[in-house]
Amino acid sequence: MARKSKTLAKTPRLDRVDWIKAARDALILGGEARVKVDPLATEMGVTTGSFYWHFKNRQELLAALLADWEANNSAALIDAVRRHDGNPDKQMDALADTWIGEADFNPAYDAAMRDWARTSKKAEKIVRRVDDQRIALIQEIFEGFGYKGVEALIRARITYFHQVGYYALRINESRAERLRLKATYLRALKGSS
Repeated sequence: MARKSKTLAKTPRLDRVDWIKAARDALILGGEARVKVDPLATEMGVTTGSFYWHFKNRQELLAALLADWEANNSAALIDAVRRHDGNPDKQMDALADTWIGEADFNPAYDAAMRDWARTSKKAEKIVRRVDDQRIALIQEIFEGFGYKGVEALIRARITYFHQVGYYALRINESRAERLRLKATYLRALKGSS
């Protein structure tokens, strides 16, 4: 008797990172309210059992999403600046290139987190902490230019608020236009120490 081999369609094997990525995409598309287990499972082509293998509940997924944003969406900014320690001109240039490039830094993820922070104390606390860390990073650059104390802090805030505002206002400029304007913006932000 000949054996027939049956090929069963396999459900994709997802891990925790896949669920966080799907949650991130949902957050960007429709806010925290769109991050729900059943719709995510449907979009991913799996059962909710896959979700519960990795997370106890939706709240744990939301906490993982906050941790993901905090750990990953600042990494490119930090790396860009740290690569040029001791050279504030190169640090500012690298920071601007990271913002303009939007490859390793995701402004839509930042905007979605800021929207979520308006309705969630937990998200607000994390967003404020990340903002403070980013401003401190930029303040170090201005200290490298010779600015001291409050002068370095305010210049760092202006630089950071400028960029956050740029995304919040959804300024519609091509990457080429942003690159063309970069030197003028940096000159205005750096001033003369």
